[in-house]
Amino acid sequence: MPDGAHGKPPTEVGMDTGRPPSEDEALSADELKRRAKAGVFLVSTRGLVILLIGFAGNVIVARLLNPDDFGVVAIGMSFVLFAGLVSDGGLGAGLIRRREPPSAEELGALSALQLVVTLAMTGLALAVAVPLGRIAWVTAVMVASMPFVALQFPGRILLERALLYRRLVAVEMTQVLCFQGWAVGTVAAGFGVWGLATATVVRALTGALVMGFVCPAGLVRPRLEFRLIKPLVGFGLRFQAVNATWLLRDQALNLSVAALGGAAQLGLWTLAKRLMEMPYLVLQSLWRVSFPTMSRLHEGDRATGLVQQSVDIASVGMGLVLTVLAGSAPGLVPGLFGAQWREVAVIVPGACLGLAVGGAVSVATQGYLYAVGDAQAVLRASLLQALVWLAVALALLEPLGVASLGLGWAVAGTVEALMLGRAAGRRIPVHLFRPLLAPVLIGVCGASVGWTVAARGGGTLWSGIAGGGCAGAVFTVAMTAVNRRVVRQTWAFVADSVRAALSHTRQEAGERRR
Repeated sequence: MPDGAHGKPPTEVGMDTGRPPSEDEALSADELKRRAKAGVFLVSTRGLVILLIGFAGNVIVARLLNPDDFGVVAIGMSFVLFAGLVSDGGLGAGLIRRREPPSAEELGALSALQLVVTLAMTGLALAVAVPLGRIAWVTAVMVASMPFVALQFPGRILLERALLYRRLVAVEMTQVLCFQGWAVGTVAAGFGVWGLATATVVRALTGALVMGFVCPAGLVRPRLEFRLIKPLVGFGLRFQAVNATWLLRDQALNLSVAALGGAAQLGLWTLAKRLMEMPYLVLQSLWRVSFPTMSRLHEGDRATGLVQQSVDIASVGMGLVLTVLAGSAPGLVPGLFGAQWREVAVIVPGACLGLAVGGAVSVATQGYLYAVGDAQAVLRASLLQALVWLAVALALLEPLGVASLGLGWAVAGTVEALMLGRAAGRRIPVHLFRPLLAPVLIGVCGASVGWTVAARGGGTLWSGIAGGGCAGAVFTVAMTAVNRRVVRQTWAFVADSVRAALSHTRQEAGERRR
């Protein structure tokens, strides 16, 4: 049983409860920071474990199915992502950023709206499946998982507000294990693609049941009182538009690369994105935790200090990871994936530079801007980033090949950082770009040294490891010489995150006893 779980079945929140059980009102600033640090470690570790479990499951299932089956599931998953984007509407984010906790009635109204939307989409998918056949039926089964996902949203909102990421990770890990277990078992039993389709439903149902146990409010009863969530619509739509922009950007890049460069270049770009998932795991954990943290602590000088500290730590911590990755690429890529994938390495340096600049600034500013209600600034930055990325990458695709995709990432990341930094700077006195200068320049030099070592070593896995080691050593030594304080601050943050994740506070212990 995960930490904080109740030894009782899921409950419903009734009209007479007023507000659901919640911890976020009583939390001190120190406790919020401790939970935020724990959340970074927990969410990062959770992402790595899920990545490994998913890889193992895919290896097993891939041996039992053919590419056509995987294509059918991919079509179904695209509709599931669309249904999730529409049904959420960003309304949950509006309740997370608000100072006062959501009432049971508001959570019930949000749950009802999402259930209505997802049930309508499920019904439409089933109706369309009748004349269209197998692909449509598989899609309909997968879309039928979304009402169970909707039941989880109230609990996710409460746990995100209280930064109880251990419980959220428990829900997500249980879902992954049930999905992979069901998928592998049913596919091995001969159910083919239907095993993967029904595993989507099993995953969502499991998540709803476990959320009922770990969330203090249990399962929230849906209420058809949509007027209660009407004030959240404006912010919610802008928040969700950012997610839609990222989704459309990725699809536009994939389609454009396929159209202009062919399937081979699309394959190279796809593997490059897979390779960048590791640093993305760290950034995603920081993005996810920064929003609810800033929503509780965004007022006055405290916000200035948090934003400044975030960019300092992210620039050094991510700088080290990205420098090692870029320096090792000429040997790491062909050594792990084969010589036919060697061209992927030329995408990596630009991609790393884009994440080093754009990622560090967005981690420091996005959560703050969302917390103060300025989702429009984040949306503008995301739209311009997407347009610049497409323009640079596609304009240079023919003369430079797939390297243009990494270059486009670097330019787009810089543009996004400038936009977000300007928006945050209008509200609080922070210096976002000065702290980036040394890590970026040192990272470029370290990656160049590592790249030379890896390339001259024959482009093997061992030369890649040597190149990455040299790149990391150059970055660490040079950064320590230039700014020992920030380096120590970064390592202290990492150590505090691990300690906080492994510790139990009195509040959590008291909640378990209740």
